[in-house]
Amino acid sequence: MSSKSQEKLLSILGEMVRAQILKDVKNACHFAVIIDTTTDISNQEQFTFIVRYVNSTGVIEERLLALETASDATGQGLFNTFCTITSKYDINWEKHLCAQSFDGAASMQGIYSGLRSFIQHKNPRAIYVWYFAHILNLVVVDTCDSCTDTKNFFGDVQSLVFFLKARKRAAVFIECQKKMYKDERVLRLKSFSDTRWTSHGKVLNVIFCKYKALIDALEVLQNSSDRITASSSRTFLKIISTFKFVLCLIFFKNIFIVTTPLSNYLQCKTIDFFEAIQLVNVAKKKLSEMRSECKYEVFINEVKEFANFNNVPEKDFKEMRKRTSKLLAGETPDDNSNVSSMVQFKIKTYYAALDKITMSLHERFSQSQEILKDLAILNSDRLMAKDSQNLPSDCFQHISLWLENINTDQLRTEYIQFKNNIYELINGLELPTEIHDDTSKVQNTEIDENDDCSSNDGNLNIMDENIDLNKNVTITTIIQLLTKYGLDSAFPNLHVAYRALATIPASSASAERSFSKVKLIKTRLRSTMGQGRLESLLLLSCERDIPIDINIVIDKFSQSSDLLKNALTFK
Repeated sequence: MSSKSQEKLLSILGEMVRAQILKDVKNACHFAVIIDTTTDISNQEQFTFIVRYVNSTGVIEERLLALETASDATGQGLFNTFCTITSKYDINWEKHLCAQSFDGAASMQGIYSGLRSFIQHKNPRAIYVWYFAHILNLVVVDTCDSCTDTKNFFGDVQSLVFFLKARKRAAVFIECQKKMYKDERVLRLKSFSDTRWTSHGKVLNVIFCKYKALIDALEVLQNSSDRITASSSRTFLKIISTFKFVLCLIFFKNIFIVTTPLSNYLQCKTIDFFEAIQLVNVAKKKLSEMRSECKYEVFINEVKEFANFNNVPEKDFKEMRKRTSKLLAGETPDDNSNVSSMVQFKIKTYYAALDKITMSLHERFSQSQEILKDLAILNSDRLMAKDSQNLPSDCFQHISLWLENINTDQLRTEYIQFKNNIYELINGLELPTEIHDDTSKVQNTEIDENDDCSSNDGNLNIMDENIDLNKNVTITTIIQLLTKYGLDSAFPNLHVAYRALATIPASSASAERSFSKVKLIKTRLRSTMGQGRLESLLLLSCERDIPIDINIVIDKFSQSSDLLKNALTFK
């Protein structure tokens, strides 16, 4: 098959996938866009256009719609590319676009000349949300640069990773692992990523789990005939054998234990806006609990246990002497001229880093908007709460401005009715696996009129007060409840509000996944690939779960020429 025929076939397949996505987007009424840019192997700026919407079954979808070349990376240039895509595929974004999510680049989120401002100028209802995962990455960056000890620690770890990246040195580290940990999996020190700080946590976990093997590897390498290898190994051996390094290692390992799962959760396609906020609040609570004398003592005991097991002397943690100054009139000399290094680490590193990360989480995740105050009332936790508090008199006012065809008074009424009956709705739609104890005895058993049917509390007792439904009910659950059982006709305004809420994106993971696919498709050996071929292959790769009717593909492909028509169609 010639290259033109291949491109024609790929174009047909890609257009069929795109047609299904466009159909779902238009049926969803409201949608959000996730936009990002990257440079491919041929130094072309690729503009990825991803739509987020709720499909007809109540499931949140994030789909790649288009990939265009952006010759102008300014806010105006990106907006022109955005308009080109929407007009090309007949998307009425000025009416149906309800949210937009980008990264923190000035050309994207700039208030005056960013893509965000150009979109909101024509559609003020398109609220802007900064990527949660990107914000979390900036929070970790702030923490790692919070004080001198943290900067030095991550600088040393990064240098160590780069040093052991060489093939021969990495082989020595692997061989030491096989000797010391025969029944365990071999771990490798992977390079740091400036955009994905979860890689730092993975590196620290490898150092923590394979600490003895790392020490042995450096001891072997310091006897190398290569002077650079020997000198560097000796230096790194001195660094990682100190008690201070172990303190920082375990401290940041514990921090990444909290932040890494959060980062992974924020990359999920189906995560909703408030679920992301709840996960962030849980992480903030865990980190705040670490800042206490009790938790600090637990941390120090863990460090000492690790140090004793790996023969790391605590005595090398030297005491720092205060600088003395000339006494002025009326001053008395301070007898406590020495400052405990443990106390200094607790104040200047442990508490300082925790204060920085909690403060950064609060500042970066507290972008309050008026619309979010109304949306907070729709939160599943508040909906499931068994209280009799009255709704605020001005609630849902901004939702009516955000979404067209929403009646505020009716929305309040529907919300109250749905809230009062949420438990009955959820439990009433679930049937028990069995309603009779023994079906074989039904025919031979007469029903006693005096028997109380409610006495059989085995399988029929669906409403169990001890079951905490709050933990299982999310925004997605509520939408599927309204959609699947036809309750959208009984609660039309509430249904539209929840669908719009679920449409607000909280992550840029789909855009990053599309960039990963671009690197796999347009490689160094395929650097001259055309844009149309790249876009078609990317659509087929990213959205491979969308079914394609092969018969329709054959019919369309056969229309390319009379020869194909005679060869592919039956007479």
